[in-house]
Amino acid sequence: MSRFAVAAVTGGNRKTWQILLPTFQFGSNIIQTYDYNGIPVDLIESTDTTWCGKVGYADNNVNEPNVEKIMEDFISVSALPNSREDNWDVCLSLNYLSCERPSGVIFEFLSKTDVQSDSSDIYKMPAAKFLRIRMCNETAEALGHEPWEGGVPPYHWLGEQIASRFGYTYGCSTIPIVEYYGFYQPEEGTHEYCYLYVPVKENNDMAE
Repeated sequence: MSRFAVAAVTGGNRKTWQILLPTFQFGSNIIQTYDYNGIPVDLIESTDTTWCGKVGYADNNVNEPNVEKIMEDFISVSALPNSREDNWDVCLSLNYLSCERPSGVIFEFLSKTDVQSDSSDIYKMPAAKFLRIRMCNETAEALGHEPWEGGVPPYHWLGEQIASRFGYTYGCSTIPIVEYYGFYQPEEGTHEYCYLYVPVKENNDMAE
């Protein structure tokens, strides 16, 4: 299974922009919402956060981690995380903005505590700023791309195409890229909502 095996599952209808966002601590602090070719792009400021799940890294600085094995390990964890965020599944992509460290993937839940079972891995993310878009057909069309169909998230859409329009560039390379999947629809095998977050920092020389 690649990431959460979801693609851009909604689009074409303006009603898709009645956005349902995570209500837990991550992603709820919207500093500003920009308009890029008719799609909303949120600037998010997150606090320190704690994540509980399973993590794995590539064997070197070139190859991808074994995502299917990490997902299998995540599914095999029998104990549900304490004080977790309901209805949302999350994948963090680690070190994808740097060639100096092996890439990693974490499947996990946002949690209010690091007191968890021994079978779970804990990851603590420091406070950071992100740009966020909803991953759907309408977003891909507005950006001039084919819809994303899974695999490594198209973080360059945000970090290279959108960020410079509003005076930002990639942020610290130790901050992960975040995929947020909400409200799984078992009859369709997809999630109703999918958001992509890319860490950014201000770059005023690039602003229009």
